[in-house]
Amino acid sequence: MLDFKLFKIPVRVEPWFWLTGFFLGGGLGITSREDFLIVILWIVVLFVSILIHEFGHALTSRKMTGVTPSIKLWGMGGLAYPNTQLTQKQSFWVTWAGPLAGLVFFGLIVLTCCLIYGFSVGTDLTIYLLFFNAEIYRETYVVLREMDAPVRDMLKSLLWVNLWWSLMNLLPVFPLDGGQIYASIERSPKKVWIVGMVTGALVAIAAFFILHKLFIAILFGYFAFQNYKRLEHLKGHSH
Repeated sequence: MLDFKLFKIPVRVEPWFWLTGFFLGGGLGITSREDFLIVILWIVVLFVSILIHEFGHALTSRKMTGVTPSIKLWGMGGLAYPNTQLTQKQSFWVTWAGPLAGLVFFGLIVLTCCLIYGFSVGTDLTIYLLFFNAEIYRETYVVLREMDAPVRDMLKSLLWVNLWWSLMNLLPVFPLDGGQIYASIERSPKKVWIVGMVTGALVAIAAFFILHKLFIAILFGYFAFQNYKRLEHLKGHSH
């Protein structure tokens, strides 16, 4: 268990967070020192990116309520606890702040690439690392060829996590941020759980059969089941 404070906000990192990061980073397939370094850098990317996301929630919550929140990183990601009751308006903006922090961090990474390599190569490099099969300039190819594999993988992970994961987190699937935002503006809990269940199931199916991403499939399948259970619980109370 790792406990520390940052910006006077307490943070707890559970052992399952590191273990999940190890497995997601391909820890079971390590065959060389370079592989080991790539996995370690992936865990660092995961730690920094999720922490920035949760601090988006936490700092906004403290700004709006005056109450010190707390953060926990665990096996399924991160959680920011406001430690007070939020109004509907406060909940809406606090929830938005997490993905927004990740997207701002993504923008800073792209800006850094542009400052180092120039605008054309920096943006070209970003597009290539995000989509991989995109055509690139000759200058970009030279940059990629001269870049160490661990550094290239870390840059790709930083871009992927802070863009795609931030956008994925905005899907209307409770308890993701998008699901919580939807729940704060939709008066019917039934609609919230139905939309969450259907969206979660569709993403799980697409992740498994099209993207071949087992972890995402399991995660969204679990979320879909959670929304189904909430819907059944709601039906039970309505009779």
